[in-house]
Amino acid sequence: MKTLISDASAFEAPALDPRLANWLKDYPPEVFTERLYQSIELMERYSIELAVDLSHRLNMIGQLSKWQSADELCRALSFQPRFSFTLAWLLERLVETGCVMVRCDGDVRSYRLRHAPWQPQLERLRAVGLEIDPGNAATLDLLDHAAGLYPAIARGKQLGDQGLFGPRGIPLWLNYFDNRNLTYAVNNWTGAVLAADRLLSHPTLRILEVGAGAGSASETLLRWFDKCGLLSRIKSYLITEPSAFFRRRAQRELSRQYPNLPLKWAALDLNLPWAAQGVV
Repeated sequence: MKTLISDASAFEAPALDPRLANWLKDYPPEVFTERLYQSIELMERYSIELAVDLSHRLNMIGQLSKWQSADELCRALSFQPRFSFTLAWLLERLVETGCVMVRCDGDVRSYRLRHAPWQPQLERLRAVGLEIDPGNAATLDLLDHAAGLYPAIARGKQLGDQGLFGPRGIPLWLNYFDNRNLTYAVNNWTGAVLAADRLLSHPTLRILEVGAGAGSASETLLRWFDKCGLLSRIKSYLITEPSAFFRRRAQRELSRQYPNLPLKWAALDLNLPWAAQGVV
């Protein structure tokens, strides 16, 4: 069976939809840049390449000469039953490439190989991503780390949480949840701009943030509120995060940047009464 080869060097994002300029006119022009657009398209392409790579590493291709559901494929490969959901996601990604066909029988989706996928060119595509913006390394590193855990998780040798949030994973998450990471930071900007727009008419602001992580969204919110002239209206800003590690990191950085703001921090377990935790 002939194997196709992906030409990572030929990566080229589709032209921007001209309507975007009007839709994004209320956002800072430095946020929705051509670099961001190229980076988003690159990440989509990279995730496809990773799915193809994993299909080889998990020996999925040899089992798809006949129609198989994700559950059936999981059993054929002697994977843990709970890995079936992940296999279904990988198979759907392969369908997007055209290498795999899909058919439906009621609620059950089955898959079969149409032709062998190409040999992925992850290193070359990574180089393209870093050329677009060096900050893309954070997302690429996290994707690579997560994909590298799949074989051990599939065979029950490791739990996903252990790998993703273990000693190797934590630095990758910190780099990912950073406003220098374009494809992540854009999420913080959409929230900050919307919040400022809704609160412009309020003379006094009391803010509760739930699940602040390492504080990147808080940082963007305060930066945009400062530009909109809203910082002086903040009478209290309670930033909550259950992880002491992330919470201390956010407190250290935001206290340095905004020493005169009424910022407070708490853990806040959503499963317990808020009043008992001092949040009223």
